[in-house]
Amino acid sequence: MINQRTITSSLLNMSNLSIFILVVTLLFLPIVNAFAVALTLDQHDDLDSLTILGLLAAAEADIEAGRHIEPVGKNAYEKVKKILEEDENNLGAARILAKILKINIEGLQTSLNVGDSIGAKEYLKIIRKINPEAIAISDAEKRLDDDLSAIHEEVGKTEQHNLAGDMVKIPGGSYLMGTLEGRKDEKPQHIVTVSSFEIGKYEVTVGQFKKFIEATGYLTDAETNAGIHKGCFGDGGGVDFGQKEGLTWRNPSYAQSDDHPVVCVSLNDAHAYIDWLNKETGSNYSLPSEAQWEYAARSGSTTDYHFGNSKSDLCLYANVYDEVAKDINHYGWRNAPCSDGEAKSSKVGQYKASPFGLHDMHGNVWEWAEDCWKAGYHDAPSNGSVYKDNECEYRVTRGGSWYNIPLGVRSANRYWYEPTYRSFNLGFRLFRDTSMVVTLNTQQN
Repeated sequence: MINQRTITSSLLNMSNLSIFILVVTLLFLPIVNAFAVALTLDQHDDLDSLTILGLLAAAEADIEAGRHIEPVGKNAYEKVKKILEEDENNLGAARILAKILKINIEGLQTSLNVGDSIGAKEYLKIIRKINPEAIAISDAEKRLDDDLSAIHEEVGKTEQHNLAGDMVKIPGGSYLMGTLEGRKDEKPQHIVTVSSFEIGKYEVTVGQFKKFIEATGYLTDAETNAGIHKGCFGDGGGVDFGQKEGLTWRNPSYAQSDDHPVVCVSLNDAHAYIDWLNKETGSNYSLPSEAQWEYAARSGSTTDYHFGNSKSDLCLYANVYDEVAKDINHYGWRNAPCSDGEAKSSKVGQYKASPFGLHDMHGNVWEWAEDCWKAGYHDAPSNGSVYKDNECEYRVTRGGSWYNIPLGVRSANRYWYEPTYRSFNLGFRLFRDTSMVVTLNTQQN
């Protein structure tokens, strides 16, 4: 299987490409501060030191925006290549080149692991552009041809995909659910075994929910003032919190685009959307159980977050209550010691994916799960199924949001609300059971 060490080893052995020796050697050197200016390559022929600093800063911005090798003339690779043509020993340019390689090697590995052939080909394209002679690239291409060639060319263009969005295949397995050191409701830590399933790559967006509303004329619980509250819980500009009549998924008290996660939706609203989706697609979408959700969020980890325990790294992977939100919202509680660039919710997929290829499992918005709330895991299901009781007065939510401190966005963190509750930081993510296989003429099966 392709891995970063293999490609790194190949770079070190390429004597005729000194730039790639620098790339690997300087992979973890600290970033040199530079002026954040937006430059294009056609603005400069000869590069002076100030221009180089500007290009380095602009290349970093391109990486953050995902502009690794495209569009032409306005991407990170071409900027650092221009610098290296002038100065082949420029450390800053070599470090950025290494960063692009590292991101795309990790992305390629994840895509291969989850069977995402389309994503894998995109990562291969970028790696091949930067280093055509890298070892194991041909092996990865062969694996794609051998293992994924059966995937039809029109994958991702079906009506089902257009309505449901990207779904990621999660392999079955066992894991430790809960924590040893967390709150009482996260204990006891216990082994759970789940079957394979699919889960939304992103949270359900405003644009997706809008299609449902336009097709059915459905009115959400916030619009009908269902339950004990009117409207939706809003932040009132960080001053006047509370349930406000008139706040809905269309206006949750801050601006959103079609690419933002839909919020101000109750559990009832999520169920209504899923019922419509299943009728339109003939599929079996639902909400995940909280055990399935946590398994997906952990992506094989046992740490607080799928990437480790570092609160300062949160902003690379999640939209949480950070330095930016503190400066703008002034909520008064402890923030993450980093900046994620957003004060409210962010467009889905804006931050790094988990090893399973999922985005925003930590932060952005809370997500409804199907389970009834249980204050602890005594006698909880060990097979990943949904927990239900006779009363089921409250339902589980997972993941935390842009509104929460680092403690609130851990993989193990959980909360609860009434099924009619809706809030400016609460949405949902789709789940689909793919574990059921029917075999005919076999009495045992």
